[in-house]
Amino acid sequence: MTTMDRKGFLQQLTFLGGCTLMAPTVLLQSCKVEPRIWSSLSAKDIALLDELGETILPKTEGQPGAREMEIGKYVVEVVNACLSPEDQDTFLYGLTSIDANSIADFGKPFEDLGQEDRYGILKALQDEAVAFNEQQQGKLEPEIHYFSLLKELVVTGYFTSKKVMTEVFDYHPVPGKYEGCVDFDVAKDKPYKG
Repeated sequence: MTTMDRKGFLQQLTFLGGCTLMAPTVLLQSCKVEPRIWSSLSAKDIALLDELGETILPKTEGQPGAREMEIGKYVVEVVNACLSPEDQDTFLYGLTSIDANSIADFGKPFEDLGQEDRYGILKALQDEAVAFNEQQQGKLEPEIHYFSLLKELVVTGYFTSKKVMTEVFDYHPVPGKYEGCVDFDVAKDKPYKG
């Protein structure tokens, strides 16, 4: 006949009961996604900025997208080296807001979303930026909306990249060779490829 160790049995029962109560809490906490709060930009932010840039200027037939132009690297360099501290704060607040909106609406960060969801978030931000900029008209020192700043950096970085300037546009180095009198046919001579 076996004897029962009552004290050991109660300890094991208490331990198993505690595990049963704790397991769902631990599992649910591990599934919750918290938005990131930016205080500076670094190389680890390049992937997110590339995705934002690609959503703003996607690859089309015959033209490269913003990701191919390494727009994230450009934005990190410009924000860290050229923007005033106030504009840097505005930009970083914007990244935090984009991430928070993405997690609130879809449960995951912006870079993990599909193209349609990304576009939806940026379309809503565009509408918000337009309304914000209209409110700023007439002010002596108007503020800039973070999405307007992001778009400006993406577009500037894209159109001033070497690949776009030399392969998308009809690039002619200046001053070039001098030709005094040249016939110009409006139908076939274009200042840019198009």
